[in-house]
Amino acid sequence: MKKNFLLLLTLFFTAMCATAQVSVCGVSASEDGQFDSPYIKSGTVTWNAASHTLTLDNAVIEYNTDNKYDNIRPIRLTADEATIVVLGQCSLTTNGFVAIAFDSYNSKNVTIKGNGTLSTSSTWIDIFLVCTRLTIEDIALNTVNGIANNGEGNGVALTFDNVQATIKGEVSRIGEGITLKDCTITYPKDAYFENTGYGYCIYCGNQQTPDKIIISRNGSGIKGDVNNDGEVNIADVNAVIDMILSSGSSPSADVNNDGEVNIADVNEVIDIILGGGAPSQNHEYVDLGLPSGTLWATCNIGANNPEEYGSYFAWGETKPKESYTWENYKWCNGSWNSLTKYCLQSYYGKLDNLEELEPADDAARVNWGAQWQMPTRAQLIELRECCTWLWITRNGVHGYLGKGPNGNTLFLPATGYFDGTTHISADSFGYYWSHSILPAFSINALSLDFFSGGIPGNNDHERAFGLTVRPVRVR
Repeated sequence: MKKNFLLLLTLFFTAMCATAQVSVCGVSASEDGQFDSPYIKSGTVTWNAASHTLTLDNAVIEYNTDNKYDNIRPIRLTADEATIVVLGQCSLTTNGFVAIAFDSYNSKNVTIKGNGTLSTSSTWIDIFLVCTRLTIEDIALNTVNGIANNGEGNGVALTFDNVQATIKGEVSRIGEGITLKDCTITYPKDAYFENTGYGYCIYCGNQQTPDKIIISRNGSGIKGDVNNDGEVNIADVNAVIDMILSSGSSPSADVNNDGEVNIADVNEVIDIILGGGAPSQNHEYVDLGLPSGTLWATCNIGANNPEEYGSYFAWGETKPKESYTWENYKWCNGSWNSLTKYCLQSYYGKLDNLEELEPADDAARVNWGAQWQMPTRAQLIELRECCTWLWITRNGVHGYLGKGPNGNTLFLPATGYFDGTTHISADSFGYYWSHSILPAFSINALSLDFFSGGIPGNNDHERAFGLTVRPVRVR
C-alpha cells in the first residue's frame, strides 16, 4: 500500500467532516434527487433520499483537478444502509486519489448492484472503504486501482456476489473478511486471502500482490456468455480477448470446448451473435392479440417448458432460495413491520414511496436480460380479462390454458407457493407475481391467482412468500 501521511490525514478529516448523504464531484443532490454537475458527461445520476439509493444509468462521470488533495470524488457516499444501482455502461474517472469514497466512521452496509458494468479509474484507490461493509452484487466491475481501506480495516467487510470483475490494484485491509458468493477468483490461479494484521488481503505466490484479479461468475450455463451476465454480445468478445491477453482462463471463455482460450473462442462468440444474438433474449413468447400488444413468455423463469413450475422468488428478490420467510427477506430487517424498501406506509417500515420494482430488483430482467420484465398490474388484468380460460391437465400437470383474441394460447401451470420451506397448493392453485406492491398494504404485492374454479381479480400476497414469475417481453 502506498504511504502518504498528508493524504491519509486529509482523508481522515474529510471523512469526519462529511455531512451530505451523497455527492457527485462535490455537488449534493437537489430536492428532486438530481445533480447539477458539469462532470456528468452522459447518462443519468439520481438519488432517492428516502431509500438511500443512488442510480447510475449509463452514467459517465469524469472529474479532473489540478489539486489531487482537494478531496473531491466522482462519488462520495456517507449514508447508512445505502444502495448504488448500476444500469448499462457506467464509468467513474478521476485524476484524483479516489473514484468512490464511503466516508463514515459509523459502520454501515452498502450494496453496489444491478445488471450493468461499472468501470472506475483513479490514482490511488478506486473504491475507498471506511467502516463500510460493502456488497458488490450481480454487476460487472473493472477497476484500475483496486478496493481498499486505510488503517486496520475495523468494521470493514467485502462481499462479491455473482460478480464478474477485473480488478487491477490491491484488494486489501478488509478487517472482517472477503466473501465470494456464486463467483470465484479465476486469475491468478494461486490467489488466496490472508490477514496480515491490518485486515484481509488477496495475495498470490509468496504474499505477492497480483498484477490483477479476475473474478468470474460460476456460470450462467449459456454458451458464449463469457462474462456470465445472461446475454451473449460484444462484451463477451471483449471478455475473451481480455482473458487471452492476461493469460487467464475460465471455463466459460473456452467457448468451443477445445481446452484452450484463444482466437478460436473469439470467433465462436461472434458466430453465436451473428447466428441469432443472445440466447437469453431467445426465450419463446406468444402474441395473444391483446389490446396492449403485450407479448407473454411461454415458460416461467427457471422452467424449460410451459408445464414446469420453474423457480420461486420472494417479491423484489432475484434469486430462488430454500426458505421464504420475513426473517430472511431481503427488503426488511427481519420482520414484516421493518421494511427497508418499497414502503408506502410508515407503519410497515421506512417510507420511500416506491410502488413499482426498480430494474435491479426485477427477477425477469435480472435473470433473462433487459428485454424482459415482470408484468405490471395492468398487464395481469388484461391477460385475465381479454383471454378465455380453460382448466386442463397438460402432460400430467394441472393449470389454465388461456386463449387470446387472435386464437393463440398460453399455459399457466398451477404452481402453488412457498411459505418458509412448505410448498402449498401445488397442482391446485397458481400464484404469479406482478411488478407492483399493494398500495394500501406495503407488506403485500399484487399477483395473478387461480384455481380450478376460476381466476379471481385483485389478488395479493405477502412479499416474503415464494411465488413464480411469468415474464413479459419489453419491446
